[in-house]
Amino acid sequence: ISTKMAAEAETEAAPVPVPVPTKPLFGGCWSCRALSAAGLLTAAVWIYRGPRQSMKRGIPPSMAAIAQITFAIGEALRGQNGG
Repeated sequence: ISTKMAAEAETEAAPVPVPVPTKPLFGGCWSCRALSAAGLLTAAVWIYRGPRQSMKRGIPPSMAAIAQITFAIGEALRGQNGG
């Protein structure tokens, strides 16, 4: 009986491993977020500018130009939400 009680006491006293909190890949600092958001917004403007210039000249937009504008809007929205 005493060995059985000792074995039960050992299992009850065993330490429970505590999960270690993981750090975000780039640290999650605000300057990193602002820099990546600015980069995405700049890329969106650069992508949007191409088809927009041809439309200003009176050239009707092609399907590729419409897809490029849609992609640029998506990039801009991703930049506003923090990437």
